[in-house]
Amino acid sequence: QQAQQAKIQAQAQKIAEQKAQQEQLRLKSEAEAKQKVIEMKKKQAEQQAAMVIRKDIMKLKGVTPESFEKLKEELAVTMGTEFEKCGSLQSSIQTENDKALAASKEKVEQIIEMRKKNEERLKEMEKTREEAREKATELLAELGLLVEAAEKAATTFGERVKSLSEKSLLTESAVNTACSKVEGEAEAFSEKAKAALDFIKEKGSEIKAAPPVASKKDNKDKDAEAPPNLQQLSAKAGATKNSIAKDLKMVKTLQAKLLSKAAASEVMKKMKGVFTKYDKNKDAMLDRKEIVALAKGEYKFTVPEDSLDLITKAIVGEGKGVKAGDFHRLICAVGVARERSKDQERKAEREQGEAELAEAKKKVQAVIDEIGTALKAASTDVTELSNQTRALPKDSKDMKSQAMVARAEELEASVKAAAEKAKAAAEQVENFGSDDVEKALEKWVKAEKARMSNSAKTLELQISKAKTAVSTFKDQGTKKDAAEVKALGAKSMKRLRAALAEKKVEPLELFKEVVGSKETISKDAFVGFVGKLPKAEGEKEDETLSDEDLARAYVVLDEEKTGAVTSETFVALLRSMMKVVKDVALTGTLSLQDSKALRRMEAGEALEVLEGPVKEGELTRLRGRAML
Repeated sequence: QQAQQAKIQAQAQKIAEQKAQQEQLRLKSEAEAKQKVIEMKKKQAEQQAAMVIRKDIMKLKGVTPESFEKLKEELAVTMGTEFEKCGSLQSSIQTENDKALAASKEKVEQIIEMRKKNEERLKEMEKTREEAREKATELLAELGLLVEAAEKAATTFGERVKSLSEKSLLTESAVNTACSKVEGEAEAFSEKAKAALDFIKEKGSEIKAAPPVASKKDNKDKDAEAPPNLQQLSAKAGATKNSIAKDLKMVKTLQAKLLSKAAASEVMKKMKGVFTKYDKNKDAMLDRKEIVALAKGEYKFTVPEDSLDLITKAIVGEGKGVKAGDFHRLICAVGVARERSKDQERKAEREQGEAELAEAKKKVQAVIDEIGTALKAASTDVTELSNQTRALPKDSKDMKSQAMVARAEELEASVKAAAEKAKAAAEQVENFGSDDVEKALEKWVKAEKARMSNSAKTLELQISKAKTAVSTFKDQGTKKDAAEVKALGAKSMKRLRAALAEKKVEPLELFKEVVGSKETISKDAFVGFVGKLPKAEGEKEDETLSDEDLARAYVVLDEEKTGAVTSETFVALLRSMMKVVKDVALTGTLSLQDSKALRRMEAGEALEVLEGPVKEGELTRLRGRAML
């Protein structure tokens, strides 16, 4: 109990010590927390003071020479009130303050220097602009003089052209001389306008580059007219050039008019001379006799009496003759009469030509009709042939092969005849138009030849189709004949094999029975022997082999078409060969009873069938000869 009590006391003492330690730790933690709060508040105060100072330092970034002293003073006041509160930040704040003051001072000095340079540059630019203005003014004044000279030149040239139209020039030489003189002056006048335009082209950029002059007019000069600018002077220079060019074109037009007028004057002069020449009685009129002489002498034309009557009636009237004032009407009337006479001559020539052309066309038409008859005849045959060949595919289903071949041969002859007719007609078409043809008929002949050529080509195409159809039909008949002969030969061979089995003889013995005393089988012998044989197993009751069928089947034996079948060929055809597909026993007799196995036949061996096959129980047996 005492030990237990001591243990309890020791534990109680230990617990008390732990509590004391925990209390000490708590008090220490609270003291540290309070100290942290104090330090944090102190730090915040330092940062707040530093922020106030830095705010004024930031203002120095936008400093100008005008605001530098004020901002510097504000920063000094702030440093005096807040610097002590910065505590641990005093060193960095002082550094920032010094750097900011030095940078702002440097910046102010740079701004002052830059402003000084800008003022000098502006003064230089103003000086340059003033010089450009003065130069532009001088150039504009010079251009104004050039434009004024060009305008005067254009006005002068226009007056010269106008005076040209007012002149009375009666000869071609005078017109050309006057116009050439004006055209020669145009070059000198054009040089004035060209000088102004060349000046603009050369100096225009200098005038444009000059800045505009500010208006400095006082009130009394406000109504003064401003000098013309480059745009206005350019327009005037261009207008003078266009004016001179327009007037120069007018010279050409006037020259044409004046030349026409001079020519008319010359014609009138000549007409007057002609009138005087044929006015033989000098009565200032041309009577009928003088009119006839005029027409014959000047135009190599004899005026018909009816035309002369019309002329005198229309122009002379009740007078005695044609007066000088109506002479031009007389000339026109004579010209009309001459043309009417020529028209009559041309009409007669045309009618004669038309008659000759009609005769030539008639002859050509006769040839066309002849060719048309040949084409029509050929077309009739070809149409009939086409109708016949069109039915061939249907006929081939019911016709026998021999009838098909015979029909094909008939149609081949028809195709040949139709082709010859069509070819002859085509040759006529080809030769048509080869002779000399009247030029007026060439187009018609060409069209007719093309029409007939198309008809000939159509016939050729139809014949080609018919020929193909007949050839196809014949091929079908030939193939059908071969199939029928093959089937008839098979039936004949089947009956012969049945006879071998029934007689129990070999093919050579049966050959001797067929030929008798002869050495080969003829067609008649084959037909006579096989025709007497009974139907083989499997043949239908209604199936028959006529002598004609057997004669066709003979071809199977007589492949070389010699008309004689030898024993070797006969035996070879009747031999029936089989191939062993599975190992089987070979016995001595056909029946299994009392039969002994001779050997075993292996798959792949060949066997000649001599008899059978026959049924023996469930087995199928045959007699044969192994081919070693």
